[in-house]
Amino acid sequence: MEQLAVLNDHIRNPLQAIVGRVDLKGDGLSETIRPYVDEIDSLITQLDVGWVESEKIRLFLRKHYDISGFPSDHGPE
Repeated sequence: MEQLAVLNDHIRNPLQAIVGRVDLKGDGLSETIRPYVDEIDSLITQLDVGWVESEKIRLFLRKHYDISGFPSDHGPE
């Protein structure tokens, strides 16, 4: 989970730097770039939510139904 959070920061931080830089330039480039940055940010958020939800489902199935076919996933290595 920690590695996923670090990876997300390593993607989001440069994106915010790009947006900040083009905002400062003020030539309309920000309006062109912003939708792409927002899309990437949305995909990262979906990955965060999806990983957490899938891990919770696996833990629930192992705990309540004694289903061992779901290996514990500790996130991306």
